[in-house]
Amino acid sequence: MSETGWDFDAPSKTLNKNNYKTSKVTRFASWNVRTMLLGISNSTPSSTDDIPELRKTTIIDRELLRLRVDVAALQETRLLDEGSLREDNYTFFWKGKDDGERREHGVGFAVHNSLLRCTETPICVSERIMVLRLMSESGPISLVSAYAPTLKASDDVKDKFYEDLRECLEKVRASDKLLLLGDFNARVGNKSDNWPECIGHHGIGNINDNGQRLLELCASLSLCITNTYFQNKSIHKVSWKHPRSGHWHQIDFIITKRTDLRDILNSRTYHSADCNTDHSLIMAKTRLTPKKIHSARKAPRKVALNTAAMQDKALYKDLEKLIEEKLSKESLEQTTSAEDMWQLVKKEITQTAEKVFGKKERTVRDWFADYEHILLPVIEKKRIAHTNLLNNHRDPAKTHAYKAAKAEVQRVSRSCANEYWVKLCQSIQQCKDVGDFRGMYQGIKSAIGPTKRKRAAIKDLDGNPIADKREELSRWAQHYTNLYSQEVAIRPDALANLTPRTVATELDVPPKGDEFIKALQSLKLGKSTGSDNLPAELIRLGCVSSPLYALLLRCWDEGTVPQEMRDADIVTLYKGKGDRGDCNSYRGISLLSIVGKAFAKVVLRRLETLASQIYPESQCGFRAGRSTNDMIFTLRQLQEKSREHCLPLYMAFVDLNKAFDTVSREGLYEVLSKIGCPPKLLSIIRSFHDTMNGSVIFDGEKSEPFAVNRGVRQGCVLAPTLFGIFFSALLLTAFENCDVGVHLHTRKDGRLFNISLLKSKRKRQDLIARELLYADDAALVANSESELQELVTRFGNACHMFSMSVNTKKTVIMVQGVDQPPKISLDGAVLEVVDHFCYLGSTTTSSLSNDREIDTRIGKASTTFGRLFARVWRNRKLTTNTKVLVYQTCVLSILLYASETWTSYAKQERKLNAFHMRCLRTILGVTWKDKMSNEAVLTMTHCCSITAMLKQRRLRWLGHVHRMAPERLPRQVMLSEIADVKRPVGRPILRFKDACKRDMNSFGIQIDGWEERADMRPEWRHDVQVGMSKHDEDWLDNLKQKKLRRDLPPPIHSCFVCDRCGKKCRAAIGLYSHQRRCGNP
Repeated sequence: MSETGWDFDAPSKTLNKNNYKTSKVTRFASWNVRTMLLGISNSTPSSTDDIPELRKTTIIDRELLRLRVDVAALQETRLLDEGSLREDNYTFFWKGKDDGERREHGVGFAVHNSLLRCTETPICVSERIMVLRLMSESGPISLVSAYAPTLKASDDVKDKFYEDLRECLEKVRASDKLLLLGDFNARVGNKSDNWPECIGHHGIGNINDNGQRLLELCASLSLCITNTYFQNKSIHKVSWKHPRSGHWHQIDFIITKRTDLRDILNSRTYHSADCNTDHSLIMAKTRLTPKKIHSARKAPRKVALNTAAMQDKALYKDLEKLIEEKLSKESLEQTTSAEDMWQLVKKEITQTAEKVFGKKERTVRDWFADYEHILLPVIEKKRIAHTNLLNNHRDPAKTHAYKAAKAEVQRVSRSCANEYWVKLCQSIQQCKDVGDFRGMYQGIKSAIGPTKRKRAAIKDLDGNPIADKREELSRWAQHYTNLYSQEVAIRPDALANLTPRTVATELDVPPKGDEFIKALQSLKLGKSTGSDNLPAELIRLGCVSSPLYALLLRCWDEGTVPQEMRDADIVTLYKGKGDRGDCNSYRGISLLSIVGKAFAKVVLRRLETLASQIYPESQCGFRAGRSTNDMIFTLRQLQEKSREHCLPLYMAFVDLNKAFDTVSREGLYEVLSKIGCPPKLLSIIRSFHDTMNGSVIFDGEKSEPFAVNRGVRQGCVLAPTLFGIFFSALLLTAFENCDVGVHLHTRKDGRLFNISLLKSKRKRQDLIARELLYADDAALVANSESELQELVTRFGNACHMFSMSVNTKKTVIMVQGVDQPPKISLDGAVLEVVDHFCYLGSTTTSSLSNDREIDTRIGKASTTFGRLFARVWRNRKLTTNTKVLVYQTCVLSILLYASETWTSYAKQERKLNAFHMRCLRTILGVTWKDKMSNEAVLTMTHCCSITAMLKQRRLRWLGHVHRMAPERLPRQVMLSEIADVKRPVGRPILRFKDACKRDMNSFGIQIDGWEERADMRPEWRHDVQVGMSKHDEDWLDNLKQKKLRRDLPPPIHSCFVCDRCGKKCRAAIGLYSHQRRCGNP
């Protein structure tokens, strides 16, 4: 007992997650944690040498477990937006202010992980109110976390809070039990006679204005404050100590319905809970027992194999021996079908690999978990010292002991954090030194820290948010069922004009062993597995690939693949834009069998032979040797040449509605048959798609399977090529006998800087540029409004014939060289006209200016640079070379995306270079005060200027286009001119070839004969690389000369000379002013 008569000691609890639930009592708590931004201390680290913690949720997680709390309502979380974060024992949900606003207020819940299947998705009302619904044996419980305004807040703020709270409580179902938990910043006093229905006989203190508001709310809704109904010690009734007066007050409450008061066993304060907050935790023990409410299938837990151990030669020999025993040739031949063989192979490989290599150990997420054996004892010592101080706050010895314990926690936490960072940075540096870039960037990802998951309740078809997780899972299954299950068919006459081709029977020959090995070696490592749980690292092992090859031959012979290789587990990924509650704002990611992917790669090599026969030259999507730059460059060249010849250019950027997911499978098979696909290969392709099922995995639960009857398989290596074949047939139908487009003259042996060669009518060729394609991204171009309307109409009609549709809301028109905007319509809707558009990630404008694109690039690169600021650029454990490598890979790749196609001016290059130099100076840690020159910065970082990089990229791209086959569209367009139109007299606006000529001059490359040098790729790259050094040397020399000229005194053209001292003045007034002082003592 303390000298105040109050005992702060709490029963000791053992921190053991296995003993978390030892009785049927359910504990609900409320805790104002002040902030969840930091951890053990509230100091903000200034550098990575002084990082005291990563997440305060780690501390709260352990304190709640120690007190065996089931659900805790949290206040003053101060986290932005809404989201969730899973810790070892509890999952944290929160709602705060929007991004960009001040970090204040915020509410949330901490739910024990074992109870997640008993809860619905939290509903976020505001940054002060959040609702969580929990199912119990006695019926649903609505939990409300609230954070009321302080006493000093304005009446408007208080009125708004209580209006929102009343509205929220009135929406709670009458059959639900209710627990309102929060920090109300209110004192309700002990006058139970005045409020007999709201407070009991064990209140404390006097009522204030906020207390009056709270009691009025309780009275009107038949609520009662549980803290006042139980005879506890006085100190167990109060939760906050006034910082000036030192008086304790009761301002945190747990409130329930009057009729549900019998469910509360006790309600009191626990001062032993410690997370560096000035509020104490309050907790109510209840006789309510949570009950699971989800009947959905739990997603089977995959056993992650220890792939790192697969490089051990001794273990490999053990695996090889066991595989040979269990999967002998005789045992495989005894199976009756490919399905039976697959089940045998999968079972034996999985069990054997798990036995030999073991399971992958859980990855430690941050330094606290790695050093908890050191940290937890000192944290517990600090908690005990705090409790002792509360029992006797006037004892100097206990005050000193508490301060010493706090200092010890700070010292130990900093030591552990710094040791963790040193090891992590050394690991990153070692990975960089040995060329392990994957390990290097995984380390950088760990340095950035865990990403908090932003949450939002999914909405039903009527737009109402869904709280029940069963209904959420059903909504996802409904969404994908509507998307994939409805079969679609093409019109009978859609392929009437597609000429049948000779069947390529040679593609039906069973695959050879080396063909399968190449397919296995091309698999990417570290990817998520399908339901079979066989990673690529395992199936690439020689002893494992042998039975899999035998399985492939059996599948090829039967013309089918096992069902598990067809099915997909679908997980959802937010697209980064749109309403988070709308299912259409998410992209479904299919997790497929990696063994099935290897089999599909064998099929793909044969399918590509057929695809090359039907693909148009303008299709660059998912084709070897082609990229988005091809189409971006072609579009910019068409714009330049139309402007040069004063011709208008009309462009339509067409967006298809879920193009890959709406492909008619029967129509696809018919197209494959017409282009010569042999029966065995077609049977294998059909087996990957027919009877395919999908299941949605959401919050660890798996929906019932549903049929996937249309579209190509998302995530399958065959999907892009199959879609390309189908889309090519659509284009052949759309533009049959169509001569509309941009008409050009070109030559196979043309010269970039000698367009006079195009005057030869005998050698030149006529070219029509009409569609620019990258997979399903299509751009249509023409020189008049009527021609573009014809193209759009033809394309739209063909889409209808092939069971596809155009999204008229996202399809836009852009024109250049026209004053009056056109009116292009499709399906009765007039398409929007814009002055800029992001085509394949690069912004193109109607004025051909690169200013908008450069501003966009700088903005995106700056965002990425900022994310790595604290963890990489300011990390003293990483060398400058490593930082620069990260900068070049993560930042410059974004800044200079598609810059090869730019026609840039010096002003734009200077703007990019200024950003580049700012980034390098930040990496070096120098400012303008250090007066370090650009030359010194570039020398220390071993970098070159952005201007040199731009010129290098442009010239390398020029050489790449020059070496293209003569029939390639980018090359043809680059060497062309607009047909039958004379260029106006006068110098044209800067063109791409003008920029290339300028670059060659600055790089010291001879313009005459550059084609011969560019034909030899190594020589051309060498010339460009040498030219970069020359360019920067000249650039820096020019900067020095400018500085010298600035330092020289300005020339004096009109001199007025003082006859006394000979001083020269520019003006007479200056001479007069000087002579007034000249000669005076």
